[in-house]
Amino acid sequence: MPRRIRHTIAKLSLAEKLCFIMLTLFLISLLPVCRLAFYAHPAGDDYAYGVAAHLAWTDTHSLSAVLAAAVSNVKGYYTSWQGTYSSIFLMSLQPAIFSQRLYFLTTFLMLFMVIGSIFSLFHVLFTRYIPLSRSLRLMLSLALSFLCVHVIDEGKSAFYWYNGALHYTFMHSCMLFFFALLLLYMKEEKRSKRVFFLLCCCFLAFVIGGANYITGLLSPVILLALLLLCIPAHEKRGLGGILPLLIMLIGFFINVRAPGNAVRIAAQLDSMGPVEAVYYSFVYAVKGIGEWTNLYVIFFAVLLAPFLFRALSGCRFSFPLPGIVLGFSFCLVAASYTPSLYSMGHTYIFGRSLNVMRMLFYLLFFLNLVYCIGWLCTRFPKAAADFTVSSGLKKSFLASLALAFFALVIFSDKDCITGLSAADSLHKQYAQTYHRETLYRYSLITQGPDEVWVPNLSVCPTLLDPQELSEDPSDYRNSSLAAWYGISTIHMSKIY
Repeated sequence: MPRRIRHTIAKLSLAEKLCFIMLTLFLISLLPVCRLAFYAHPAGDDYAYGVAAHLAWTDTHSLSAVLAAAVSNVKGYYTSWQGTYSSIFLMSLQPAIFSQRLYFLTTFLMLFMVIGSIFSLFHVLFTRYIPLSRSLRLMLSLALSFLCVHVIDEGKSAFYWYNGALHYTFMHSCMLFFFALLLLYMKEEKRSKRVFFLLCCCFLAFVIGGANYITGLLSPVILLALLLLCIPAHEKRGLGGILPLLIMLIGFFINVRAPGNAVRIAAQLDSMGPVEAVYYSFVYAVKGIGEWTNLYVIFFAVLLAPFLFRALSGCRFSFPLPGIVLGFSFCLVAASYTPSLYSMGHTYIFGRSLNVMRMLFYLLFFLNLVYCIGWLCTRFPKAAADFTVSSGLKKSFLASLALAFFALVIFSDKDCITGLSAADSLHKQYAQTYHRETLYRYSLITQGPDEVWVPNLSVCPTLLDPQELSEDPSDYRNSSLAAWYGISTIHMSKIY
């Protein structure tokens, strides 16, 4: 059997071998990320948004009662805090409302959404529109997935904290699934499948309209640009995209017109006018792109560029106007800053917001990499067609890149790389200690009197929420946790 495996591997092309290596390393990198999920617990807004559904479940064990509680939550928050109706509905249904043991599903759900949406979008784009080999398509998907999982601003709110991850990571992934389905709809010949894809797009359009403002704003902008491109291409099926666009815009209008939004903005320390927010969006975009174009991004660009040159040298698509494509991409990155600047000014942009903004940049980076290399291949077709590298040089090139990659991993700040941070927390027993102390808190709350004192946590892994309660028992974090367990008051005493 080992000989047969070696023989099979030996017959693979260089791109296929590299794809296999990338897939293996990526799956290994996910092991500590998934393992840490079993030590995660709800925190803060998880209790505040989920308490109604949790009490409905404990009282009735009826799914219809749980869903009714989630709808009631949407109505309450719509008038008192925010209009993001689809996010609030799903935030009310966090896994722990049924059992604390199910909270680990948060990480698996978010990983599935991020990775699945990337692979789906690239599969459609690079099979139906710009055909690439399966190995190269997978390499692009793996490179982007690695960056979106491991090299982000705040891994905690991307994969381990349900409330923040649902509102941003999940909804960003819904946007990618939406465009994958829309692109499928545009190419599908069978009428029944086109109708199915369009209905799925309409459903996701309604969901995205009630999501965070970054996703809710960017999605119709990108969709409108795609529909406008259908005009010179004489693509009549583009007319079908008008329906999800209208649904998305109506949903977003309902979202932004919520009375609770005014309450929330009034509670912020700073805000900007719309013109000022747009101006500073471009200022911040220049800074953000400089910070996000890190060594990992450059590594994958250098790694994939030779394969893309060979693959795109015979592509029939002309890749017109690359400057406009780059400019539009920059405007999209800038637009991702606008909602935060409009609502909070220069004060602070939350890590969960920066996560999806960075994920968007990574996606646009790889799409522009493919587009610009494709343009170069059409501009200099003979040089692209004659692009060959000797076998020895290929091996030296890949060996050098492999060493560079491992050096990057070894010398990176462990808390800035999701997989390294998770592995470090597990190795040093931080996650295990955090888990034990949290369970001890639960035991005090569930077995104690109607008024309970719990200690603070002595340690918290970077990727897990510290579940910081307040020394003021009237704080919403304390009162939400107390309501969850059906007691009157929870105090937090600092003993560590």
